[in-house]
Order: sequence, then C-alpha cells, then structure tokens
Amino acid sequence: MKYPVDPNRPICVNIGCNSPVHLANRSSTGRPVYRPVCGVCHKAKLDLREGVTAVKKDYCENIDGRLGFECTATIVGSYQLDMDHIDGDHYHNVPENIQTICKNCHAVKSRENKDHLNFMKNEEFQNRLVKKVENQFYELRNELEECKLLFT
Repeated sequence: MKYPVDPNRPICVNIGCNSPVHLANRSSTGRPVYRPVCGVCHKAKLDLREGVTAVKKDYCENIDGRLGFECTATIVGSYQLDMDHIDGDHYHNVPENIQTICKNCHAVKSRENKDHLNFMKNEEFQNRLVKKVENQFYELRNELEECKLLFT
C-alpha cells in the first residue's frame, strides 16, 4: 500500500540538523511512527556530523524523580535509553520536549500518561482524520444512491 507523504513530518531534534525525522514504521492503522532523529543521526549514534549536537543524554534523566519516582536502573549502554517526547506528541519534536529516559521509566511514563493516545491531540492528525471520514462518508453515500437507482 502506498501512503501519502506527510507534509508535517517533523525535523530531526538534534541541534544543527535540519533533516526530516526517520520513519520507523507505521501503526496498524497506517499512522506514521517517527523516531525523534533523522536516519543519518540515528545511524551515526555518537559520531554525528560536524555542527550537529546530540540531544540524547547517556543517563536516565529520571534520576531526579521527574516522573514521580526515582530511576534506580543501572545503565550499561545507550541501547537502554530512549528519547521521550515529554508531552507525548511526536510532531512536537524540539529539544525542550525531549528527555532521555531508560526503557523501564519510559514504559511507566507512557502507560501512566497514555502517550499512545496523545497523537490524536495533534491538529494536523485531526484534520487528516476528518478528511478521511468525510471521504468515506461521501463514497458510501454515492454507493447508496447507486443502489437506490438499481431498485427503483
């Protein structure tokens, strides 16, 4: 299935990088799931291009208890850390909205805040959803009119 280009695709959160973020995959409904960084920054990890500064830290920022509990995880590698959108909106991809937290803290935060639902608050997503439903409505209405003509 061919998906339309997302005109609101966010820009890489790393400071000094202006590339579109990497499309990680699509949800079961076809909604794009983006990484906070572009493909080049994602692959580069710590060896970023000149002039680009990484936003991801090398520790869980929840050691200060910002999520309502203190992180006690022992971090042995960056693969244990995620870049979390604080407000849960992956389209709000700015350094001030990103925190580095371990996978355990991320799971608790996402579950407690229902972050998986926050994308629905995004105005562009709402507009696309309304347009999709309108199109489906008109298609069904036209099919109904055609059926009525067949039986009259």
